[in-house]
Amino acid sequence: MKAIVYEGLDKVTLKDIERPRAKNNTVVVKVHSCAICGTDVKAYTIGISSIKPPVVLGHEFVGSVYEVGKDIKGFEPGDRVTLATTLPCGRCTMCRRGLYNLCADKLPVGTWIDGAFAEFVEIPQRGIVHGNLMKIPDNLSDDDGALSEPLGCVINSQNIAGVGFPDTVVVIGAGPLGLLQAEAAKARGAMTTILVQRSKRRFETAKPFNIDHLICSEEADPSEEVMDLTGGKGADMVINAAPTLEAVELAFRIVAKAGRVSLFASVPKDNPNLSIDVNRIHYSQLELYGASDSTAKNHWEAVTLLSAGKISTKSLITHTLPLDDFFKGIELIRNREALKVVIKP
Repeated sequence: MKAIVYEGLDKVTLKDIERPRAKNNTVVVKVHSCAICGTDVKAYTIGISSIKPPVVLGHEFVGSVYEVGKDIKGFEPGDRVTLATTLPCGRCTMCRRGLYNLCADKLPVGTWIDGAFAEFVEIPQRGIVHGNLMKIPDNLSDDDGALSEPLGCVINSQNIAGVGFPDTVVVIGAGPLGLLQAEAAKARGAMTTILVQRSKRRFETAKPFNIDHLICSEEADPSEEVMDLTGGKGADMVINAAPTLEAVELAFRIVAKAGRVSLFASVPKDNPNLSIDVNRIHYSQLELYGASDSTAKNHWEAVTLLSAGKISTKSLITHTLPLDDFFKGIELIRNREALKVVIKP
C-alpha cells in the first residue's frame, strides 16, 4: 500500500509498504480521509525529535473497519470510525485520574506508531479497550469527521477553562485551531466571541465563520479594540491559539479582572520564557490554564458537535487531495493558501 513515511529530518517520502493485517486483538481500518495537522507540517519541514522513525504520519482521520481480530467485540467490517489518537496505558497515575492525554506510557498514533496517511491503519488493542476507536453517525461525512481530532483538543482546553455562558471570549490566532476555538466557544454558549489575527491575509479567511467580531492587529491596536468592545473591562476568557510569546503577552493585557487565560498554543522551544507582572495575576485574581492534546471523551464530544452542524466545516476544509499530492498540501498550508487540507488515500 502507499503511505507517507517519516524516516528522519528531511526524509518524508511517499512509498509502498506492506499492508497491516489484523492480529487477534487489533482492528485494521481502511482510511477514507486524513487531515494534515501542524505536527505533520513540522515533521516535514524541520523534523520532530519525539517522533520514532520510520513511522507513517497522520492522525486526524475517518475510515471504515476492514478487518477485525477474532478477540475483538463491538466492531464489524464496514463500521465507519474515527480515533482519539493518543492511546493511553490505563494504569499510570494520570490515567487513574482520567487524564489519559497525559499518560506516562502513551502511544501517539502517527508519531510513535503508524498513522493514517496510508491506505490502511492498524488500531492496537489499547486503542479499542480504552474507547479511543469510535463509530461515527451516518450524517457526519468522512471529511468533516476528520476534524474531530483537532476539535477534541479544543474541547479539552475549553472544558478545563470552563468556557460557556455568559462569557465574552477572545481567541488570538485565526489558524484552523483558532477558528475551531471561536466556533466551539459560541456553540458552548459564549455570549460574545472576538477573534484577533495579525496578518491581513489570514484575517480575510476568518470572515465566513460564526464569530461576532474580527480584529486585524495589522490595522488596529487589538488591546484598544477589545477594551472598546467590552466596555473597558476586558474579556472573561482569552484563549491563545497563536504560537508566539507576543500573543501570550497580549492575552494578559486584554483579560478582565477575575478572568481566565488558556495557553492552548505552544511557543518556540528555543524561546519559551515570558516575563510577566505577577501582581497582575495576583491583584486581578486571574486564572491561568494549560491544555494539551485530548481524551476519547473529548473526541466524542467533538463528533457530537460536528454531527450537529455547529462548526463551519465547509469553510475550514479548503482543499481535498489524493495521497500522491500530500506534499502539495503541505506547501498550501505553509504558504497560507489553505486552512485544513484533507488527504484521500
